[in-house]
Amino acid sequence: MNFGYKILITLVLFVTMMLGMLYISMQQTNETLDDNYYVREQEYQKLIDAEIALQKIRTQALVDQSQSQVIVQLPKNSFQHIQNGQIEFLKPDNQSLDVQFKLEPDENGAYYIDKQNLVKGVYKIRVKWENDGQMYYDDNNFQVL
Repeated sequence: MNFGYKILITLVLFVTMMLGMLYISMQQTNETLDDNYYVREQEYQKLIDAEIALQKIRTQALVDQSQSQVIVQLPKNSFQHIQNGQIEFLKPDNQSLDVQFKLEPDENGAYYIDKQNLVKGVYKIRVKWENDGQMYYDDNNFQVL
C-alpha cells in the first residue's frame, strides 16, 4: 500500500467519524430546567433573601421521605398564615415528568405527597411560600426512592 492510499483511508475514517459524532449529537435533547428562565433570573435576588430567611429558622432538612410519601416539613413559626405556597418537583433528565403542588400544610407544618405521583429518581425540589409578608425558599436535589 503506498502513501496516497494511507492518506485517503485516514481522511475517509476521519470524515466517517465526524459524521457519526454529528448524528449522535443531533439525537441529544438539551432541555432547559425552566421554560421562562429569564423571568426567574430577574427575581433571583428575592429568592436569595428568602433562602437566607429560611436558613435563619431552619433546624432540619425540609424534605424527607417515608416508604409511601414524600414529606415537606416547614419550620416552626413559618406556616401559620401561609400565602402563595408552591412545591415544584423538577426532573432534570425529563421535563415531561415535572410536577407542581400547591403548598397547603397541616396544623404541624407538614405537607404529604404520595409517591405514586412521582417517578423514582433524582429531582430538583423547589419549595417557596410566604408567611406574614416574609418569603421563604428552598432549592435542593432530592432522590425519590
